[in-house]
Amino acid sequence: MAEDLESCHVELPSSSGEKDSLAQQTSAELRGVLNLVSGSISAPSSLSDSDEGGSTHYSMPSREYIASKEFVLLYFSAGWCPPCRVLSPVLSKWAKKNKDEVGVVFVSHDRSEAEMKSFVKDKHFAFMPFRDKTFATLNQILSVSMLPTVVVVSRETGRVVTHWGRSAVEKNPDGCVEEWRQGRSG
Repeated sequence: MAEDLESCHVELPSSSGEKDSLAQQTSAELRGVLNLVSGSISAPSSLSDSDEGGSTHYSMPSREYIASKEFVLLYFSAGWCPPCRVLSPVLSKWAKKNKDEVGVVFVSHDRSEAEMKSFVKDKHFAFMPFRDKTFATLNQILSVSMLPTVVVVSRETGRVVTHWGRSAVEKNPDGCVEEWRQGRSG
């Protein structure tokens, strides 16, 4: 059976009533989601070897990482997903090139924290703790059902600019940020 190289289907986690009410919010209210994300992520290059005591060291406070960007790309992905393995190095290289304007936040659909850390290592992505409380909320608010998904959010307004960030980065890597500034999908 041939693997689908376009996307992988994911099951959304079941939710509580609180998450259901969050899922009904409009994209204009995503500023609060960005606050949730920035409060829990670790910045790029922060995944380092643990010291002898098992502690992981982080290089940059996550709120500063998000606050310094014009756009936040929420990257829903997993190491087990073939199209994600193809997109991740492309997106990482692009994120490094565009680091002044955009920040990529990896939202893991991996099966374990170890898989997540292995997959995100050496990429230019911030990342959320594995399956923290924000995970289900983000998936529901943004209706994520396929991997990889790249949702572009304006940090200033909290509005979703596009759910098609993957396509924009792949097809218009040199012009998509300007397109997003104009409110277009890229």
